[in-house]
Amino acid sequence: MVNFVYPEELYMFVESIRCFQVRDVGNTKWLEVHEMIIKLSQQAALEVAEHREEEVKEFLISRDKLSILIHEAYCVNLWKERVLPHLLEIDPNPQATFLIYTVLYHEAAVVALLDLCLYHPSGCESLQDSVLDLIDYCAQAVAQVIGLVSMGYTENETKLDVDEAVLTELERQKRDLIFKIGLRCVSLLNYLADNVTLFHLGAARRMLFTHDIPWLMVDVLSFRPWQRNTSKGLEKYVDEKWTTVDDASKIIKPEAQAWFCIRQMLLNPQIMDNYPFNEPRCKQLSKLLGLMHETLLDQLPVLIELKQFISRLTLSGNKADKSQNLVIEDVPQIQEELIKEAERDGGFFQIAQSQDGIFLNNCKEDICTLATKLSNAYGTEILCELEQNLADLEIQSKETGAGGDVPEENTKKCATCQKVAKKKCANCKQIQYCSRDCQLKDWPQHKSKCIVKST
Repeated sequence: MVNFVYPEELYMFVESIRCFQVRDVGNTKWLEVHEMIIKLSQQAALEVAEHREEEVKEFLISRDKLSILIHEAYCVNLWKERVLPHLLEIDPNPQATFLIYTVLYHEAAVVALLDLCLYHPSGCESLQDSVLDLIDYCAQAVAQVIGLVSMGYTENETKLDVDEAVLTELERQKRDLIFKIGLRCVSLLNYLADNVTLFHLGAARRMLFTHDIPWLMVDVLSFRPWQRNTSKGLEKYVDEKWTTVDDASKIIKPEAQAWFCIRQMLLNPQIMDNYPFNEPRCKQLSKLLGLMHETLLDQLPVLIELKQFISRLTLSGNKADKSQNLVIEDVPQIQEELIKEAERDGGFFQIAQSQDGIFLNNCKEDICTLATKLSNAYGTEILCELEQNLADLEIQSKETGAGGDVPEENTKKCATCQKVAKKKCANCKQIQYCSRDCQLKDWPQHKSKCIVKST
């Protein structure tokens, strides 16, 4: 059985997760924990995909590590917004940016782990006071996705350019990760809304009044960031990849999560008692009626009740006379503490100067050593093996039908040695190979065609 983390390693990996400060990002100890978080994220996803017992999730919850993951997401987010710009001022054209991308990807891996853990009520219950910080983080991330879409992020398909400038490539990667994290946060907000009664009153107030999550979800559903029109036709963001779809009306996971989130909030009388449906809110919510067509309701019948609620709300008009009780509530602590600690270290510019030798290192030997280490940590060979196993099963099921032999006319030839090929390029899906060695031999010739086909 393929594993990224073996059972005997699991306890050590989970126990090694700890809080870092912004000044620590990128150092040796941080990278060691980063490797463990990457492997835990991959293992957790594998357990869900193969319907195994979710051991990673259980360990993270039982060892009270979810609040630490939230802390790490904030830490990298602050580094990205406050330190990275100073680093690029010091050296506008760094020799290698993969370590910078590693830090940015760390945030995505942490959010992916939270997504898998908070699907379960036990995960939400373990958040305790850190739920306020998570609500703030998710609301900001979702708002950033709306901002990206409003600026045309999904209007044109991304075209890879091997000759593009380093900073252009880094900015593209940064936007892609912001988009990926933001759609994950739609799921997180849905899980929090579904389990809002498990939290203290401050969590519900923060979702309704500080960030107005119902309003935010209406904007998400209106902008539809999970789909785009390209030269290939309509594409949707399925399993964190842009995929051409034949049925435009078919609901995908991020869209369903957004609908479920707004339904859970509006139809929960325990948290909506003090939410004033004033004229702007009623007007905003009424936008949903135009989106709730029969095809949607056939796929998500639980939304029928939501449509009836919004229809009654639109007919009854303004209901802004609800009294708001004075509530003393907790405030988020994680980001504030991180900022205070950074100020004690001399500020973000000082931190950037101290990290100059880490992220702007021009020594080719050091760069190659670190790249090899991170490549091994990401388990690329295991990922290739898993992807190829799935691809082989898919090919076998399509070509053999009920289980017979592969018809001779459907047999594919290896592009390198012309032997029978059972594997294909994972990027362009067009060229077949008999082995990974043949694929590597053909890559120098296939590279340019592969990039063109994938774009």
